[in-house]
Amino acid sequence: MSIVKHLPDAAIPDGGAPAWHVKDAQRWLDARVPALFAPITAGWILAPLVLLSLVLLAWSTSETPEHGTAWAGYAPAVLLVSLPAWYRFLPAATLVSTPVIAADAVRNLYALDPAEGPGLAGGTLVLALCAWAFAGSALRLRSRRRQRELFLAAAGNARAAIPENLPDGHRRRGRLLLATGAALCLAAAALLVWVLTQDLAASPRDPFDGTGPQVLAMILLTPGVPLLGRGLTARRAARRLHDEPQPVLRVGVRQVLFGPGWLVADADTTTAPPLIAFRHRFDDGYRSRSETLLAGAESRLRADHHDIDQHAEPYEALLYGVPCEGSEVILRYAVYRGDSMITDAVHAVPLLPLRRRRPRSSWRPAGTSYTLKRRAQEEKRKQRAAERSRSSGSSSSGGCGSGGCSSCSSSCSSSCGGGCGGGD
Repeated sequence: MSIVKHLPDAAIPDGGAPAWHVKDAQRWLDARVPALFAPITAGWILAPLVLLSLVLLAWSTSETPEHGTAWAGYAPAVLLVSLPAWYRFLPAATLVSTPVIAADAVRNLYALDPAEGPGLAGGTLVLALCAWAFAGSALRLRSRRRQRELFLAAAGNARAAIPENLPDGHRRRGRLLLATGAALCLAAAALLVWVLTQDLAASPRDPFDGTGPQVLAMILLTPGVPLLGRGLTARRAARRLHDEPQPVLRVGVRQVLFGPGWLVADADTTTAPPLIAFRHRFDDGYRSRSETLLAGAESRLRADHHDIDQHAEPYEALLYGVPCEGSEVILRYAVYRGDSMITDAVHAVPLLPLRRRRPRSSWRPAGTSYTLKRRAQEEKRKQRAAERSRSSGSSSSGGCGSGGCSSCSSSCSSSCGGGCGGGD
């Protein structure tokens, strides 16, 4: 299967699909959050800092309950441990959780003795992390709105219904995350209910200490809640494409040999920067049926609609949906099925907020069919191999006169007419 450089007219929906101009795409790219608040970068930075704050708080000499199970501050502690994952995947939820964590940190700071240095340092660090995560989440949500506005302005009135025969991955989006997150959360909830029941049933003289089960429940909740939330948001992002006709634009798609694909403004501007990455798995592109766009003689098709090396230059595709962090879009492009038919191919791709592993902005267009060029090169290689085989065969079949007397047999004089090579 080879990818067609430009979309045939048969692939364009009714009403047309404008191109995403490079200047408009650059404004969309400039609307991203600063690198300090990028979800992946900030998430990895938050993880060790949250761990450090927990160590400092545990080092504190603040008073603890003398008996029974401690419930005060348990929920903020769970939210604090989950903060890196929440910031990475759930910025809206982070706006709600960080004030709760910060309020508990302030309460603990007031209860501490000024001489307790580690506890004060840990509480102060928690407040700083909450402020950073809150500001970053607010900026990310603002960036999403701004990018949506810019893309809708670029699309204008171009709207179209998404393709009907969608990949299996799109239909199952978020189900595995939902099931895994729900299972972890239910297990943690059952464990906490058991601890609470034992704690309430215990007598004051023999209190129940449920610290161990509480920690285990926290370990389950730390990935469980983000997985559940991420499954819900991924499911919603996929279903949003079915709510109404979606804005549609012509864009460029760049594939790299190893790593995610990238959207660019178009497939012709050789200096257009990569805009946003997307994940492309097999089940995100596999479909049982495809629509035939063109058919005819191969020589005419590959001359008018040449295919390309997808790892060397971008190809044109229709983008359905609104690209921004956390959304899902549909890409429709043209491919060869055999040598005499061009059909459509559809990918449903979740967008990734990557900033590294970007492909080089510059590339060189081939301008001709990659398949025909490869065939011509293979034919030349076979011809050269055949010529080398013939030349080596003729050289190895030479008679007695081609070598010295030492290469002849003992009957050299009788077979060669008086000597090998004609001596004196």
